[in-house]
Amino acid sequence: MRFHTPSTPQRQADALSVVSNPKPHHRPSLLLLAWATLKAERGQTVCQRRLQAKPLQADQQVA
Repeated sequence: MRFHTPSTPQRQADALSVVSNPKPHHRPSLLLLAWATLKAERGQTVCQRRLQAKPLQADQQVA
């Protein structure tokens, strides 16, 4: 199943900012979502099986 959301310059800029300059408070899931957003903007697909093969560290809340 594919979902298509309209591309916006702000969404692309936010994703690029997260991927190119990760901060300690950025969760692994945010980095993954930003990366997938940039791939989608380029018309590329993300293989869910490959993502599941290498699980992310659990998201941790920073106090």
